[in-house]
Amino acid sequence: MHRIPIKDRVKSVLFEKDVNIREMEIHCQQCAHEINNGGFDVLFANSCFFYAAPFISRFVNIPRVLYLGEPYRFFFEAHPYSFWEAPEILGQHTILTKKYWWEWLKDIWKTRAARVQLHEERINIESVDTLLVNSYFSSDSCARAYNRMGEVCYLGVDTSTFKPLPDRQTGNYVIGLGSLLFHKNAEIAIRAIAQIEENRPRLVWVSNYKNDNYYNYVLALAQSLHVDLQVREMISDRELVRLLNNAICLVYASKLEPFGLAPLEANACMTPVVGLNQAGIRETILDGETGFLCLTEEEIADKIMYFINNPTERDRMGQTAYENVKLNWTLEDATLRLEKALLRAVRSGSKSSTPTPTVLC
Repeated sequence: MHRIPIKDRVKSVLFEKDVNIREMEIHCQQCAHEINNGGFDVLFANSCFFYAAPFISRFVNIPRVLYLGEPYRFFFEAHPYSFWEAPEILGQHTILTKKYWWEWLKDIWKTRAARVQLHEERINIESVDTLLVNSYFSSDSCARAYNRMGEVCYLGVDTSTFKPLPDRQTGNYVIGLGSLLFHKNAEIAIRAIAQIEENRPRLVWVSNYKNDNYYNYVLALAQSLHVDLQVREMISDRELVRLLNNAICLVYASKLEPFGLAPLEANACMTPVVGLNQAGIRETILDGETGFLCLTEEEIADKIMYFINNPTERDRMGQTAYENVKLNWTLEDATLRLEKALLRAVRSGSKSSTPTPTVLC
């Protein structure tokens, strides 16, 4: 998917849908035909890797609920530069060269195809009856992207898996958790730890996916700054829980992360968080109580050192963090929030409500 044939690139100049969008629409129409004849009460849709807002909501005739983690962020955020910025390579060739015009044509194809996708995504959003989002930050993002705010329906963590261990013992390491991609911002954790001169902790980064270029970049950065970086890939939940339990803290510096489960998973293991003060983490971490929200890498380094030098305070904040998760952020609470939203959608979309509606996921 997303390998666009030459004929589709040419069509994109005329703002026609490419083969990926057309095939997705056909697939969703086929699924919708079965759904419409299946006696279901509500459609509960989610995003896929390629499209933030799925097409299927256009074709079903039952109440439609979309849980949207975020808009298609590559259209709306810098990664690390804006998608809509003119390509630098155009400025490297004169207008009289074939190379210039070839790059100009590729840019036209790319941006026009993206504009079509953005247009289709807006229509998909407008076809949804109930738009659920994971944070107030995401609701604002949807308002900016689609002129439509979402209803916040917070997520939760599995406290039967993420929990304090009886033999927990703090080691001399800080943990990072997330894919090794640009927006997960592992480099800021490396730069922060590099500022700790005495008893410098290791950085253990747990990842389920990596971009090879970014992975090589952070490895080289850690080596150049004399930071002991250990990357652990695709480990078991049991090993992850052990690492979270025994870490000094979790460093969470993801850029504009809409919600972020990792800070709550750490808190559920009685481990405080040192995070970058932006986006969804501001809704889950209580600054000064369950962790610290920071603006700079220098401040992140300072808070890591605070936990190293004040283990009693670290334990106190870890206990507060655990109690906060148990009170507000369990999977059971999240399930109840979602069920209430689905029931409201069914009742508002039909003349007679069903006591136990069938939910199609």
